[in-house]
Formats: sequence, C-alpha cells, structure tokens
Amino acid sequence: MGSTAPIDMDLVLSNEFLRLRIVSLEDIPYIWSATRHQGFNDGVLWDPPTSIEELVPPYHSAIEAWKEQRSFNFTMESTDSIRFFGRISIRKTEIQNRLNIGFWTHPTHQGKGIMTAAVGLILAFGFDGLGAQEIEACYATWNHASGAVLRKNGMSFVRYVKEGFMKQGAWVPENIVSITRADWDSQNDGTA
Repeated sequence: MGSTAPIDMDLVLSNEFLRLRIVSLEDIPYIWSATRHQGFNDGVLWDPPTSIEELVPPYHSAIEAWKEQRSFNFTMESTDSIRFFGRISIRKTEIQNRLNIGFWTHPTHQGKGIMTAAVGLILAFGFDGLGAQEIEACYATWNHASGAVLRKNGMSFVRYVKEGFMKQGAWVPENIVSITRADWDSQNDGTA
C-alpha cells in the first residue's frame, strides 16, 4: 500500500448518518442475528455459524489483521451508535497498490442505501488513506443488489469467474469489478 503511516485502530470513517469503526466483541450478537436470516449466508464466503461462540475467533483474526496492516474490517453503524448495519472491509491483495473490498448488510437494513454510502467511504479511505491505485470487489452473479451498489460507486466490470467461491459443495460464479485511482478522482473531482 502507498500509505507510510500505520492506520490507527481508533480510526472512524463517517458521514452525516453512517459511522465505520473497528470491529468489537459487542457486534457479535448482531452478526449472529444476521446469520439467522434465511438466504443471508448464501452470498458470504463463510459458512453460517452453528453457535454464537464461533464468531469470537473471526473477531480476533480481524483485530490481528488490522494490527499487521493487512486488512481493515469495519462495523457499520448509525452515527448515534444505536443501529448496527453490517460490516465492510478493505484488504491488501497480491498485487501492490491494488486493494479488495468486501461487505454485507444486516437483512433488516438492506435496500436503504446504507451500503452505497459505506462503499463510498471505504473507497475514499482506500485511495486517500491507503494509497491504492486500484480497488476491486467480487460478488455472486445472482447478487444484483451488491452489483448495483458497486456500480453506483463507479466500479466497472472486469471479468466473470465461473468458479468464484464454494458454497454447500458447489461453485458460485462471481463478477469482478474495479475502479482505478484516476477514475475515482475524475468521478469525484479529486475531492472525495
């Protein structure tokens, strides 16, 4: 990444209604709640937990990845910290200065524009805070809502991947989309 200074664990990204902060153990009941909704787990890379305790190790992994400056996993919540909306992360890839984002919204908050705003915040952070030259994302081809969120943030189709990720013993095809620093700057007049 192009950033020279480490990213502090108290970093908060926000706009008028949305706040992105580092993950915490207090998020776990909300994550558990999301995984109980039918269909929620179909679009995420991980399998649904069978107990709430299974969500503790991923929390510790996210904190460790942040400390190592490999991945930055944020909880999305309302600015008043009353409502948990979901998660969004940005992480290094094998290609220097290219980052990857992933996200999910709690089913009770889907379709409200929250993720579109969160992706905008995380893209700005990736380009301005982490020095990325390109940011990519992958989504299951059936997940039209995620595709729309990414397109609204200026990401363009790169390629189709027939064997994107494995789910319940079958391959789920994915689309890969991305946006370059130059395209981000031109779409945001360099002020994002």
